[in-house]
Amino acid sequence: MTVYFRFFTVLLLSVNAWTQYPFPSEITFAGQKIPLDKYDVKERLTKTFNTFTLDRRGFIQNLINRSDEFIPYAKEILKQWEVHEDFAYIMPVESEFDPRAYSQAKASGLWQLMPATAKMYGLRVDDFADDRNLPDRSTKAAVEHLNMLSQVLNKDPFFMIAAYNNGDSNVRNMMNAQKISDFWEARSNAETEFYVEKVIIYKLLMSDPEKYGFTKPPETETQSYELCTISMGSNNLYFSEICSILGISYRELYKANPHIKFGSYKSGGYISKYTSIELMVPENSSPKLLSELSKRNFLSGSPESSIVSSKKNAGGITEDVYEIRYNENIESIAFKYGADWRAIAELNNLKIKILPSGIETAELTKGQRIRIIR
Repeated sequence: MTVYFRFFTVLLLSVNAWTQYPFPSEITFAGQKIPLDKYDVKERLTKTFNTFTLDRRGFIQNLINRSDEFIPYAKEILKQWEVHEDFAYIMPVESEFDPRAYSQAKASGLWQLMPATAKMYGLRVDDFADDRNLPDRSTKAAVEHLNMLSQVLNKDPFFMIAAYNNGDSNVRNMMNAQKISDFWEARSNAETEFYVEKVIIYKLLMSDPEKYGFTKPPETETQSYELCTISMGSNNLYFSEICSILGISYRELYKANPHIKFGSYKSGGYISKYTSIELMVPENSSPKLLSELSKRNFLSGSPESSIVSSKKNAGGITEDVYEIRYNENIESIAFKYGADWRAIAELNNLKIKILPSGIETAELTKGQRIRIIR
């Protein structure tokens, strides 16, 4: 009995024994060498490094397993905007690669964009859909935001990360008050300091996981999806009916559409009448879905059916006069035309109102005629 107990104890200790990985002697981020020789810089980063290589190995491995789904695409978008690809590692710090991540401050999506920031970069955020949760659109908006931060913070990567977390005005106030031009010589708030450290350490571990005892992301087959725009008529469309038409599970539809407001799992979610929604569906299934929905009288008429007049000027620009039907909303009309609803509202001097939910929209009435340029 004693021998067995000792053997079990030794086995247990060997399984749980920590492997101490050496902290790198040199680290670069966004092409800049981190000054590990400066006051407490190495100490701070070593502490964060040990936290994730010792205490939270399973957590980091789970992030690494999902990284290939999001990081390569983010790096491509960053390159297009001439922002260093290392900023892609802000994403897992913000959301842990959860497209539906939502904070108490009302930030949402992979990049945790605030509603005002998202709308500033053209994303839809309303009672029916939230583009902050679409990986491609939120990434483009986040990269545009980083490009702006790069311009106002002299391309300093560490101030840029800090500003992404704490706001550029707070960071600039800190720089002015402390008269510093080096993030590592500044005193910031504890959350932002740890945030910057995490982005750097995440980049270090995810760029070369095997070096620190992690495994590379597994190769997995992924389902391809496409966007299908559905412009609703006078009936609500339950998600279960869409699943039936497409031959997919409710969970697959839910997972593929993090931007759609599904509501409670205890009640049947639906797409509301008189709205327009972009739905992610299995590749090449849009024609089947739209055809079946049309047969079942779920779709509104095409934009052409509501056009009162149309003319093309000398520059080849077409201007339609569109008559509002069924209490249509400005968003659904904009989606039909592939236009920005604010541009349509401005062209027609429409009154902007704020709904009880806090979402902005433009007032429309049935029978009203508006101009649309396309």
